[in-house]
Formats: sequence, C-alpha cells, structure tokens
Amino acid sequence: MNEDVEEAIEITLSTNEVLVKDWLAKTPGAWGALAGKAVLAHRRLVGRRLTENERRLVWSALWDRLSLTKRTDGRDSNDLDGQS
Repeated sequence: MNEDVEEAIEITLSTNEVLVKDWLAKTPGAWGALAGKAVLAHRRLVGRRLTENERRLVWSALWDRLSLTKRTDGRDSNDLDGQS
C-alpha cells in the first residue's frame, strides 16, 4: 500500500469517528459513507480522479484497517460480514 492511501485512511478514520462507531455497530450505510470519504481523501491527496483499480485499493485498505479495529475493539473477529 502506498503512503497516499495510508494517509487517506488515517484522515478518513480520524475525522469520522462517529461513522467508524456506526460501522462497528453495523449501522446501514456506514461502510459506504466511509468508503466514499476515503476515496475523496485520496483524490485530494493525489490531485486527480482515481482509477477503478485505485478506488478498489482504497476500499480494500480501508476494510482491512476497519477489520483490524474491530478485532482490537474486542469484537468477534469472525463477524466481519460486508455492509452496504
């Protein structure tokens, strides 16, 4: 993962704590909102629109980071179903 993606994830998570809590609580729409915000953060960092592959990379990195947060938050690591 490149530094811009990591920075975009950090920005997204640190500025959207309520959405992160909502995602942990499986609130509908929380994943999509976070994913969109991460893509926009990365877009601002690189100064251009992202390719489809770049968007998928951001989504994957965000999902991995959120899943790690879920595991370290004491939630069941087997309960990582996708949310829309």
